[in-house]
Amino acid sequence: MERRLFVILVLSGLCHFTSSLYRRQYNFIEEAKTWLDARQYCRDKYTDLATIDNEEDLQKLPGLIESEVSYVFLGLYRIWGWSLSDADDYKEGEKAYWKWTSGEPLAKQHHCGSIGGTGEWFATNCSHSLNFSCYDGSRTDPSDRFSLGNGTMTWLNAQTYCRDRHTDLARVRNQLENQELQVMVKEDPVWIGLMGTSWAWSDGGEHSFTPWRPLRPSSIGDCAVLEVNSEPLGVIDWDCAEKLPFFCYSDPMRKVLVRLKLTADSSVDMTDPAVLQSILKWVERKLSDKGATKDVKLSWRKLPEKEENLNEEPTEPIEVVCVP
Repeated sequence: MERRLFVILVLSGLCHFTSSLYRRQYNFIEEAKTWLDARQYCRDKYTDLATIDNEEDLQKLPGLIESEVSYVFLGLYRIWGWSLSDADDYKEGEKAYWKWTSGEPLAKQHHCGSIGGTGEWFATNCSHSLNFSCYDGSRTDPSDRFSLGNGTMTWLNAQTYCRDRHTDLARVRNQLENQELQVMVKEDPVWIGLMGTSWAWSDGGEHSFTPWRPLRPSSIGDCAVLEVNSEPLGVIDWDCAEKLPFFCYSDPMRKVLVRLKLTADSSVDMTDPAVLQSILKWVERKLSDKGATKDVKLSWRKLPEKEENLNEEPTEPIEVVCVP
């Protein structure tokens, strides 16, 4: 068996897959901005608005504040989606279409969607009574896919009505369907199947830690703030349009060396660039399975040759992981 010893050089700005490696750096920005302006500032100068992965990171934040403030924006915000029933014709990975009017939906503290006579969408108080549009998933022609209700209802009651008699409240997939609804609506707004009930971090990462205090958000707003003086320390929802200080975070570039013992039979040329590239691809897949992002870069560094000990016992391949 021919054996060669190599070192992999891992260049990583987002090494999420080994928690002992990953040390997110937080920065407190005292200048008050709206949530959207704060996010843009963080993306320009750091990585993004602050994401919190665990209780330890949460407890660090108050110590970074150098002034008397009660609330500080984080990267958590409400996301909107469509009402989906069991009979819905939604396809996984389907391209999203949006037609929000300017400033929506983060400018409002309402969490149900309506469409107006201009064809634009609005965040509307769910308890208001509006007419509504249902759709039938079995019909593909936009001209007969939608139907208008016969009276006004709250959003929730309209959803129940549509699910009982059709597929669901109207779901709009493209400009053509939106135009069909616009013709149907005429002037007064009607309910469609949009709702804002989920929350996500601004950086797009899949993070399960959301330290709400109390246990779930209210309906105050669509953005989250750290309530600095709360006990226990936690997060509440807030009006995105209000101007507050905020936390940004950055991921410092890390260089990590990982030793890897390679074994191959005599038919494999371990100096062949194609073979080495194939091995790198395999390692990338393994790291991806462990949660590494696309920002992780791999390259080879060969150690100085050493005289091989023929009496040395074969070594089992080691699992490739990041190490400090």
